[in-house]
Amino acid sequence: HETDLAINYLENKGNKYRDDEKPFALMVSMNPPHMPYGLVPEKYKLLYDEVHLDSLVQFPNIPKKGTKWGDYYRVNIKNYYAMISGIDDQLGRIMATLKSTGLEENTIVLFTSDHGNCLGIHDKISKNNHYEESMRVPFLIRWPEHIQPRIDDLLISTPDFAPTLLGLMGFDEDIPPETDGIDYSSLFLTGDGERPNSQLFMSVNVGKEAFGGRGLRTHRYTLIIQKDFDKRDQVELFDNHKDPFQLTNIAEEEINIRRELTKELEGWLIKTKDPWL
Repeated sequence: HETDLAINYLENKGNKYRDDEKPFALMVSMNPPHMPYGLVPEKYKLLYDEVHLDSLVQFPNIPKKGTKWGDYYRVNIKNYYAMISGIDDQLGRIMATLKSTGLEENTIVLFTSDHGNCLGIHDKISKNNHYEESMRVPFLIRWPEHIQPRIDDLLISTPDFAPTLLGLMGFDEDIPPETDGIDYSSLFLTGDGERPNSQLFMSVNVGKEAFGGRGLRTHRYTLIIQKDFDKRDQVELFDNHKDPFQLTNIAEEEINIRRELTKELEGWLIKTKDPWL
């Protein structure tokens, strides 16, 4: 249904939805993959009907069978992938419409998400945590003849999305100075530019902004510090190169790395005027 509406807008028959002579911006916010995972068309479920469940339970951070979250993962994982296949299908319809309407070459297309999903991994039901499955999201951007096809290791963060898109659309001088985030449009277009050393992680308790979790992720490490009123700070540090499934907290072993990353984190919190600091 959402894709049908997007296609109607792009095709714009009879100029019903927009002025064909003016640029447009369209955001399509699809719900899947999202609970309840059983609500997915049968044709997408059938794609995974003959996939052996064991082949989808290969990662060591998936809880064991017979545990609450291990069983939750096993019950839902096929439908979760079925939902992803459904989204692939709908994105394909949108891309085909851009091509058939002659809009393909001069339309910036960004595919991303607001969060990931643990689906039981690390004994977590979904998001709101610092694990890779929850925190890392796709960022696939396409603009033929402007952005060269490549994989880039830029540590871009959610607040950077808006100013970067505005920069690509030619509004770089109109971005309000108080806007959070950085305009990386020039880096997207050229491949060159200043790059951050880390991404800020925030888990803010509304009404208790001086508490909750703060952390960061570099190309190699993830650091998270949980602060509570009457408890000692809880610190987790993962080496994502040596321990990609984030099974071993090395915060008490790698003191120098922890100290260095904490200093980097403090720089972020000073910049954002965070009362947590």
